[in-house]
Amino acid sequence: MQILQYPFVIITALAACSFVMGIIGLYFTMKSVKTANGTAEKDFCSLGKIENDFEKTVKLRKNCCVVYVSLSLDGMKRLYPDSSVMRMYEKISDILLQQFCVYTYGEISFYGKNGFVALNHLSAEEVESKMDKCFHEIGDILVENKAVNLVRLNFGYHCTSSSEVLFKIALARAKQACSMAEENDVLYCRWDNSKGKKFERKLKMENNILNEIENNRFFLEYQPIIDCKNEKIVGAEVLSRLNSATDGILSPNTFLSAVNNVGLHDKFDYYIFEKNCKWITNDKENRAKYFFTINFSRATFSEVDFADTIIKIVEDYGCSYSNIALEILEDKNLSESELRIMIDNLKRLKQKGVMILLDDFGKGYTSFGDLSEFAVDIVKIDKVITQGAETNTG
Repeated sequence: MQILQYPFVIITALAACSFVMGIIGLYFTMKSVKTANGTAEKDFCSLGKIENDFEKTVKLRKNCCVVYVSLSLDGMKRLYPDSSVMRMYEKISDILLQQFCVYTYGEISFYGKNGFVALNHLSAEEVESKMDKCFHEIGDILVENKAVNLVRLNFGYHCTSSSEVLFKIALARAKQACSMAEENDVLYCRWDNSKGKKFERKLKMENNILNEIENNRFFLEYQPIIDCKNEKIVGAEVLSRLNSATDGILSPNTFLSAVNNVGLHDKFDYYIFEKNCKWITNDKENRAKYFFTINFSRATFSEVDFADTIIKIVEDYGCSYSNIALEILEDKNLSESELRIMIDNLKRLKQKGVMILLDDFGKGYTSFGDLSEFAVDIVKIDKVITQGAETNTG
């Protein structure tokens, strides 16, 4: 063996073999780590692949579950550097991958900037169990990184019951369920026909509410206010109604949430107030001897020009300030600056002779602090208090 006469050749060959084996070992080690951690790019498939796999398994569509995940890191972005936000995104992505793909033999893809779509054949109970596990695992990471309440996560899912359902429809339903979860401030929501139709009506109302105001499709009804001492009518509460072109007469519990959700509370409040002032002037002789109460959102009360706007409307229609009574709703918790503005507005209007009422005392955002800070004339006690008045505790 002449080669043995050249030991440097053997050493070089052994070193080369060790180097190659080391590279191979490092490759498989990195690959295994990536797979274990769920960060391998291939583990997140494309949305097109999920759709294709869904569509081609016609018989299995009856047992498919499409999950839509909405992730918001906006809270973290305001307080942490981009690198920290990205690490949090990767950790959460990895948890979703493990729960909805690796452990369930399913598929998951990215959807837009902060969305995910998963497809598997789990039952509704199994899917909800996976969501709960995701929530707890992510919660631990948030606590560890001091980011509690800075990340918002919601799930929506749709379990198919028909082989006729197309993927686009299943995904739309899962996204709709996720929106319902966000709106109701819950972790997840399952799509079903009744919830879906109700949600679609809500969206339709929100999309049309501005047109309903501009087309003057609202009208007023008046609920008498009676003085219990002499049993005489002294005024009335103004109640708004919507004469919808498609749904008929609708009460406030149907359309007020739409008004607030699209940010039209001030426009709507002033619109109803002006309609009432116009109604009073149409028959001043009979109507000017009563006062009429109108609800206003606390958000509207806390606008800088609120008092000026009310005064202008009253004087434009020639109403008496004694005809005007404004009700403070229990719909919003105000910041310190908003509260100061609202108090100033109330003082100015009180000086003009406007009556102030505190609505639904004992419910929502009303408190005893309101009685000390707002110069109110009348407190309307909510029925949740009066209904319990006959009990010892009440």
